[in-house]
Amino acid sequence: MEKSLILNNEEISLRLDRIAWQILEQHFGAATILLVGIADKGFDVADKIKNRLEKHGETHIELTRISLDKKNALACQITLERSELATNNAVVLVDDVLNSGTTMAAALKEVLCYNPKTVKTAVLANRDHHTFPIQANFVGISLATTVKEHISYEEIDGTMSISLS
Repeated sequence: MEKSLILNNEEISLRLDRIAWQILEQHFGAATILLVGIADKGFDVADKIKNRLEKHGETHIELTRISLDKKNALACQITLERSELATNNAVVLVDDVLNSGTTMAAALKEVLCYNPKTVKTAVLANRDHHTFPIQANFVGISLATTVKEHISYEEIDGTMSISLS
């Protein structure tokens, strides 16, 4: 199937900058912000946001990974690394693409077990095919797509892209 480029490296970089600024604005005065990246691509996006947050703000930023089986997110074992950091801190749950909301819902359920102060969500691309009441607080791009279309985030040799196939 043919891919259509939606966002190139420069456009994604600008949107990551905007997401970072929005996170800083929403968490003004927070002692620590914990970015929880959904493995694997969501963690990569979270790491890029972390670098921007540290460059633009003075808030202490932590990064950790949450691992789960995205094909069976609600019934699989979920592992939140460095889970103690979620307790009583502002948490931003990060993924590359928000499709049905199943993965984000499962990750959110796990994060809530650690009693965070607040939880927000950030995604590079948001599709409106949610089967769960999950909305992203910080969004790079919202796309109107058909259910059969696939949005993918890729990074090859440091160059990011979002494509539709």
